Parts: sequence; C-alpha cells; structure tokens
Amino acid sequence: MSTEPLLRVTVCIHRKPDTTEDEFNKYWAYKHGPLATDWLQRNGIIKYTQYHTTSEYKALGQKMFDATGRSPLSYDGMGDFWVRNYEDFEAAFLDPHYQAVIQPDEKNLINMDSIAVTIGVEYIVIEEGKIVENHARDF
Repeated sequence: MSTEPLLRVTVCIHRKPDTTEDEFNKYWAYKHGPLATDWLQRNGIIKYTQYHTTSEYKALGQKMFDATGRSPLSYDGMGDFWVRNYEDFEAAFLDPHYQAVIQPDEKNLINMDSIAVTIGVEYIVIEEGKIVENHARDF
C-alpha cells in the first residue's frame, strides 16, 4: 500500500448514443486505454483506472435501489486519475499530443457534452480487510 497522499480526479462519462455498451467497453479498454498510457505517464499521472459500469453490474444493485428509492448513476464509466498535484493533470490536457491524438479518439466513444468531473482525496478506512489506523492525510 502506498502511503503517498495523492489527488484523485474522476471523470464520469456516457458513451455516444450510437455506440452499444459492448462496443464502448471494448473500445475504451482495448484501444483508448492503451493509446493514452504513454501520454499519461509522460504527464505525471501516477495511476489511471477505468471503471466500467455495465447494465449487468448496475442490475446487481436493483433490490437495494428499489428498497431505498434510489437509482444507479447513469454513467457508462468513470476514469480515475491519481496525481501528486492538480497542475500535472491540467498540464496533460494542454499537451499537444492530447489535442492531436487523445482528444480526437475520445470523440469515438464519449458523449462529450455529458462529462462530469470530481476532484478529491481518498481517506482509506478499511484496506485488505483491516481497519486503517494510521492515515496518510489529515483533515
């Protein structure tokens, strides 16, 4: 476990309306993700994960949603980016490679008008089944 306190930037996305769930997940995992790795590393991104929220996974929570009167978020996925400072994340999107290669590829799978972003930090309470007593950050 790394104890380095990192910022986490989460980008919530919907797939393009003319793209099936299967097409979206395969493209994001097998084409877009690998296309972005060098660019992300070069720009100080410490960790990048894709969180795929398929209909199958959303259905797992249906009983809970019904019982609580809630519904799942409608996003098809979320990209999580861990950085030491926000400026690294911001600089990545000003990089000419992003503008020439990555951004055009995003338009192949993402409904660009529906993107939502959150920025924050993780405060880990339980990890590997154990209560965390010494935290990497204070509030």
